[in-house]
Amino acid sequence: MQKNLNSGAGLGAVPSLLSARNLTKHYGGVKALTGVSLELAPGEIHALCGENGAGKSTFIKILGGLVSPDDGSITVDGQQLRLGHRTDPKLISIVHQELAIVPTLSVLDNIMLGGADQGEIYRRSQYRDSVRAHLDSVGLSHVKLDSPAGRLSLAECQLVEIARGMSRQAKVLLLDEPTATLSDAEIVRVFDVARRLRDQGTSMIFVSHRLDEVFALTDRITVFRNGQHVVTAHTADMTTAEVVKAMIGRELVHSNVAPPANRGKVTPRVSISNLSVDDKLHNLSVDVSPGEIIAVVGQLGSGAEVVVEALAGLRGDVSESVRLDGKPASISSVRTALREGVAYVAEDRADKGVFLDAPIALNITSSVMAKFSRAGVMQTSAEHVEAARLAAMFAIDPKRLPHEVSTLSGGNQQKVSLAKAAALAPRLLLLNEPTRGVDIGARSEIYATLRRMADDGLAIIFYSTDLEEILELADTVLTVFRGRVVRHKARYEMDGDTILHDIVAGGGEPEHGHVSFRNQNLEVGHA
Repeated sequence: MQKNLNSGAGLGAVPSLLSARNLTKHYGGVKALTGVSLELAPGEIHALCGENGAGKSTFIKILGGLVSPDDGSITVDGQQLRLGHRTDPKLISIVHQELAIVPTLSVLDNIMLGGADQGEIYRRSQYRDSVRAHLDSVGLSHVKLDSPAGRLSLAECQLVEIARGMSRQAKVLLLDEPTATLSDAEIVRVFDVARRLRDQGTSMIFVSHRLDEVFALTDRITVFRNGQHVVTAHTADMTTAEVVKAMIGRELVHSNVAPPANRGKVTPRVSISNLSVDDKLHNLSVDVSPGEIIAVVGQLGSGAEVVVEALAGLRGDVSESVRLDGKPASISSVRTALREGVAYVAEDRADKGVFLDAPIALNITSSVMAKFSRAGVMQTSAEHVEAARLAAMFAIDPKRLPHEVSTLSGGNQQKVSLAKAAALAPRLLLLNEPTRGVDIGARSEIYATLRRMADDGLAIIFYSTDLEEILELADTVLTVFRGRVVRHKARYEMDGDTILHDIVAGGGEPEHGHVSFRNQNLEVGHA
């Protein structure tokens, strides 16, 4: 099918609400954007797709006035924007991929933070009704306006970000990976809100690596690759395969990994016996062999995510429940878990995984700095060699090692977090949403790297809400419902429908309700 490569493809006589022309941005010798243009129609939801580092985040930041381009122009509703200056939030409002929540402020104050319609005297009472309505619409009716935002879960904070964007009543809403931390029920609600806003005339640019969401929600798709515009077309005129090929410049090759043989004849790398955590998890027992990758699967709040957190030392002392290589493991804290050879990659990379203002090389080696110290003096050459080796392992551009992590896209920040964990040469690697915000091409590279590490004897346990990831990466799947294990089987003995049925209905009969899980539907209840 021949695609229209004009960035205004399919608009016809409809005027553009937003017009970005020839935007160019370089960071030193790195070309983030080169002559990129995009047209956004009134009442349109427009997907922006591309690999990590394709220029999507830079483009979004330029539209919001957070980054000044080297060249180009932007017009919104006939108004020429002052590039490099904060854009009027009534024109353009951004829902950021990396959360901009102040934990010590109340939920209400976080939503009103940075609003343009506040006078010199800030009176909370006049905003309570509108903020309550916005929170209710995104599924946060249980959250109190005066509660500190620091008490919220990561998913709840993301929904607060979305409610904040809605409260601006902007003509253009920029949604940068807004669903990356959300459960399926929450995603459905956010999509309902987005469609309602579109019907009311709000235009949106939707950035997501989840192509099923792109095809379910958007009107048109634009693809960036290596900082350049590749294609714009109506969503209905594109296929998933065509979008992927436009993103990575080639056909995607999926892994086809056979399960390692004779696992039952070796001492388990990890033995977990009757692991319980408060009222979240009850009597979990499982063995993980060297070289085995096991997925712990469940909806948010099911207790599945608690498994990796507990083994990482984040949930109190679980020492009596865990053995490593046949010996009792002392896991009472993150420090003791690290001493036992347990590494953890958190789901919130910006807050828990990397040091945003530090160089990439320093981030990668930060957990093993003692290896490069002699009598209190750092052996920088050896440190740089190790950083370069680990960067190459996760396809991080070695030229960017001196740059701050904050200059990377979200997905490349996740690669840095993974490389940092790999530097520890762990016996057990724990991953919480391992490829959240990572594009489809980079995902394939990460999966291949993790498989190579497993082939060298590493045991990996990961929690994920991405069904495609679970089926692609796991050797074994352990499903959890309301804190209890439903099923524990080899991946090849389970299909997507079985996994979905386990996590939404506990293996019993589904209850009423509706949840979309990665482009599949079941009639379900709650976990």
